[in-house]
Amino acid sequence: MDEKDLAMLLAMEQTKSITHAAELLFINQSSLSKRLQALENKLGKKLFIRSNTGVSFTPEGRLVLEYAEKMQRLSTELNTRLATNSAEISGTLNLGCSIEYAHFLLPKILANFQKKFPAIQLRIITDYSRIIHQKLLADQMDIAIIRGDFPTAIPALEIARENVYLISLTKKTLAELKTMPFINRNSDRNFKNEMEQWMIENDLYQLNKQTILMDNVTSCVAFVQEGLGWAIVPAIALGDFHGYAKQLFFKDGQPFTRSTHLMYKESRLQLPAVAAFKSMYDTQR
Repeated sequence: MDEKDLAMLLAMEQTKSITHAAELLFINQSSLSKRLQALENKLGKKLFIRSNTGVSFTPEGRLVLEYAEKMQRLSTELNTRLATNSAEISGTLNLGCSIEYAHFLLPKILANFQKKFPAIQLRIITDYSRIIHQKLLADQMDIAIIRGDFPTAIPALEIARENVYLISLTKKTLAELKTMPFINRNSDRNFKNEMEQWMIENDLYQLNKQTILMDNVTSCVAFVQEGLGWAIVPAIALGDFHGYAKQLFFKDGQPFTRSTHLMYKESRLQLPAVAAFKSMYDTQR
């Protein structure tokens, strides 16, 4: 396989779509389909399963993808180590980031990082924290910004802790909340457990109205802003919210909070680009 084949495989893994992978690679969909078919013919194995919902890898395709990811890591490490002797820090930073943090805070942080280290190339993957955590453990990225608490043996530097709020368009009593839709969202298990604990403590676990499930916190806030229900969200999402927000506490008086961690494997700190990114958070402590 050549570099184009590796790039195709990585794009397919990232997008799970021939259309979106083609856009990522700046080629048309027809050309990408022909290249994928040619790769399957060259290897003599079916690598992809195509369906109306997208593209997934066969078991053989997964083996080939693992090889592509390994080659990408080795190429990145080689380029970074070759650049170590340069007076200017360079190389490639493979960063994974939770969707929430990437939406609200990461752009400004990366802009400052690029100003300070313009020779470092960025490769950014955003996803749910649990997926980013899995990819970090599988050595598919150098360093990660993860929301919530995940049990792990690798270093986890807490870079933020924020309060969690109940929000609605106007102030409501607990009894009134029971008559309104609850705008829920996908999140990590720890946050869900704490949210359920607070709702049980406040007799809100059994709701009289429907629950609306969203896939991100931004949509939750937007729905509440339009008066479609109420939600429980962390402070990071409330910058543009204009409504009622009440900080939440558990029955024992402890505040309901949400943490953010910078996670990495110690071996990756040998890469100058990774060490440079971590240093930005070290100086904030």
